[in-house]
Amino acid sequence: MPEAPVFTILGSGFGMYGYLPALIECGIKVALPERYRAVVAGRGELVQYVPEVTWCAGTEEALARASGAVVALRPTDQADWMKRLAATPEISDFILEKPVAPTPQLAAQLIESFAQTGKRYRVGYTFRFMSWTERLRAVLGERTDGLSLDWSFMAHHYRADLANWKRFDASGGGALRFYGIHLVALLAELGYDDVASSVISGPSESETACWEATLTGKDLPPFALRVDSRAPQTCFKITAAPRGAIVDQLDPFVSAKPASDNVRDPRVASDPRVARDPRVDVLAQLCRSLSEPDAGHAQRQRDIIALWMRIEQASRRIPASLP
Repeated sequence: MPEAPVFTILGSGFGMYGYLPALIECGIKVALPERYRAVVAGRGELVQYVPEVTWCAGTEEALARASGAVVALRPTDQADWMKRLAATPEISDFILEKPVAPTPQLAAQLIESFAQTGKRYRVGYTFRFMSWTERLRAVLGERTDGLSLDWSFMAHHYRADLANWKRFDASGGGALRFYGIHLVALLAELGYDDVASSVISGPSESETACWEATLTGKDLPPFALRVDSRAPQTCFKITAAPRGAIVDQLDPFVSAKPASDNVRDPRVASDPRVARDPRVDVLAQLCRSLSEPDAGHAQRQRDIIALWMRIEQASRRIPASLP
């Protein structure tokens, strides 16, 4: 029997509370630098995994033990690591957090370098695994005049008034590059490949708090999008004309089905104080997809980046409305 793959994780934030449980629940072994132990032991929903991790003196030792890597860092740092790991023969499988890089141009260069090495990779575009996506696919197969999507919320960096990388366009943050990229990835996969209009706005020229666009595709109805990361209200709603709402919930991940049967500590399934992130289960599906055939994967990533690039080129900035 082949040995179970071993992954390491670069990134102590979402890499730990998102990808660590997802990998382990998929039966994938994990090797981590010792400095991450306090992070894992310090979170109620993760402490159960401390004995299951192979703890290493540092990043180099963890990489030496691994055949795969999750890169969940700031896009600029992630891009630097991708260049290095692409040249590391022992690491053959990758999961890359989104966005792959701060700009579509750099993202295109990086995924082509991966394609040339023959390494297998996946990018953390997880909307394709959501149950509501099947409803959207079904509606696209019917006759509809058009669709619209409103994703509104107050991002943590605005709520807490943080000047972190997720806030600014140049570092890969904002309503388009950090949040909206999920929708770009999904709609590119569904066949949307062009932009009728795209408007961005924010409290300063360096940040995009709101992105509004209409995307088009051959034999597809126009799709109007609105991503507002500085909104006082919270919603995730998809409407098809003239049918009406086909998805109406608080956020994209609220419908993620918890795999509580796989949780080793039953408290994590029942105690809200140690409840795990709802995205873990769709991340697990992303991890499992590495074992699926790669046919079409590289082209799908190229299509995503091509649509992202068209959106960026078409976008015009308007003054932000007052809160």
